[in-house]
Amino acid sequence: MEISFLEIFTLIGIIHGFLLGFIILFSRFFKNKEHSYLGYTLIILSLIGINNWFWDLNKNPIIISISDLFLWQFLYPVTLFVFFLQKVKHPFIETKKSKLLYIPFLILSIINILISLDTIFDVYEIVLARKKEVVFYFYKIVSILTIVFPVILMLFSAKYIFNSKKEVAIKWIKWIWIFMSFLELYGVVIEGKRFLYGTKIPLTFLWVAVSIFMYWLIYKGLYQFKLSNDKYEVRQLLNRSVKNIRSSIKDDKNPYIDQLMVLLQQEHIHHNPDLNRDMVAKRLGISAGYLSTQINTFSDMNFSEFINYYRIQDVKQMILDKEFNRYSLLAIGLEAGFKSKTTFYTAFKKETGMTPNTFKKEQE
Repeated sequence: MEISFLEIFTLIGIIHGFLLGFIILFSRFFKNKEHSYLGYTLIILSLIGINNWFWDLNKNPIIISISDLFLWQFLYPVTLFVFFLQKVKHPFIETKKSKLLYIPFLILSIINILISLDTIFDVYEIVLARKKEVVFYFYKIVSILTIVFPVILMLFSAKYIFNSKKEVAIKWIKWIWIFMSFLELYGVVIEGKRFLYGTKIPLTFLWVAVSIFMYWLIYKGLYQFKLSNDKYEVRQLLNRSVKNIRSSIKDDKNPYIDQLMVLLQQEHIHHNPDLNRDMVAKRLGISAGYLSTQINTFSDMNFSEFINYYRIQDVKQMILDKEFNRYSLLAIGLEAGFKSKTTFYTAFKKETGMTPNTFKKEQE
């Protein structure tokens, strides 16, 4: 059996889809209710992909025949739709009506199973007048619904996604919607040609596109989104939870230092990763050099050390707060104002004599 490079590439992408889906569902790093529907979608897409991969090769292993009993093309649009609505916090998902979305998959799969047990597995014979004609029209209807059903859900999800006022990672969700819409459009063209002409069209290029989508999700969608989503949620908790931290500097009546402490304790200016000496000096109405002198006089630190001290105090307080346990240390450090993992870990170790990981373990 000869297999082309594109078919091998597609198979690898499908396998990665399965792995990625299970990682999302069971990994502690990604696992939550919202992500789970993305995991389900990837696994279902991969099931459809492996079925079509064998179909294109004119092979039909028993496990594929069993998998084909279920009309997965009516399930993944629902899990994807639920994922979108979960991300924009739409209340419809929490209602009982949302369960009705699964009815097309359940009903059509049951009918398909009944027909397949007769026509493919020869378990029994359905006695029905004009049976062949009924079966023919059933699959024609399935073919039409395969086009219509996903498109309807994608259009509804677009309404909620692009009108959403939610801040959290909405740009990433929009990109998923755009990518999936192109895949849907290509799938509609293929399914439309099969419906009109009854020809078997190879789906290799469609699944190459799906494979590329899987690889994009691995980096952009999961690693970067997880980090940005953590940062957003950390910021929300930080605004509620982090208390004013008393300075270790001397308690002198210096008006500029007093003003600086107000900016740190009330406005949390140190959480801005782009904060610099000139910006603070401008806020205080003094020169950058004079600001450095005042900070060094009262704290024996330079400007960067002084700002990082307060960032580290916030990080330590978040590590000690159980509300922050589900977030990565890197997300906490970045939200506290550090620009990168390197600067965060270096400053933390310089201040405390240990890495953030070691500090966290010692508090457990």
